[in-house]
Amino acid sequence: MAAFAAAAVAACAPAASQPATGAEAPNQADVQPAASSPATAPASPLASSSPAAGATSRPSPGATQQPQGRDDGAGLAPRTETTTSPSAASAVVDRKAKVIYLTFDDGPAVPYTEQILDVLAENDATATFFVVGSMAEQHPGLIDKVKEAGHSIGNHTWSHTALTTLSDSQIRSELQRTAKAVGEANMGGCMRPPYGDRDDRVIGLAKDEGYRTVVWTHWAMDWEQPPVGEILGYLKDASRNKANILLHDGGGERPNTVAALRIMLPKWQEKGFTFRAVPACTKPLA
Repeated sequence: MAAFAAAAVAACAPAASQPATGAEAPNQADVQPAASSPATAPASPLASSSPAAGATSRPSPGATQQPQGRDDGAGLAPRTETTTSPSAASAVVDRKAKVIYLTFDDGPAVPYTEQILDVLAENDATATFFVVGSMAEQHPGLIDKVKEAGHSIGNHTWSHTALTTLSDSQIRSELQRTAKAVGEANMGGCMRPPYGDRDDRVIGLAKDEGYRTVVWTHWAMDWEQPPVGEILGYLKDASRNKANILLHDGGGERPNTVAALRIMLPKWQEKGFTFRAVPACTKPLA
């Protein structure tokens, strides 16, 4: 685990070739924009690949950071919006409610996954955890805690490698090994590619394995471990209905992410937001 964490301070940072688009991701379930050129993968899969790499400035906190690809990416509007969490197995969703989808990548990790679970529980929030298979294998107890708390789990590959650099068989192996480590009964039907790195081939192979490809609409730059105030700035500007926010519970030191969530969740609640798992991830792995 130490080797993974040390190499992955920017573990899930979006690839530098995938800047913000400045437009919200579509909310329709079946929107499939035309495919763009495959992303340029980072030279080392676990090396820093933040959007600022090779650039002179960071994206503004208010920018929407939707990577390119065929899939609409956010996974926000399936045909039926019900949750499979143990606490509300047949809950009916209020479609007029304002909702934020909190997502956490690169775990499970000690101590941050459990700290984030505590903050979520304190604020009656449900989220999605995109787990790395090699980490899930090391911390099966944390996987159990995520599920017992009613959250959804998505596949974030076994080794956090940029998928467009792999062969078809290697991509399938990355997804299958992770599902086995998590337990297929625990795995939701969604996959987030490391760095957001995907093309039509990756999306198609993931679909063959039972996964919808899900990325994000906003991020908080927490892979760079910025100060709490900076993370809060990004989170405040992501205060939009159906925002799908990329955060991290693993891949590095995350105390500032935990602290920012502890401050921001009550503020969002005051504004009338609720917190749910990404709908595409509440469906069981096909």
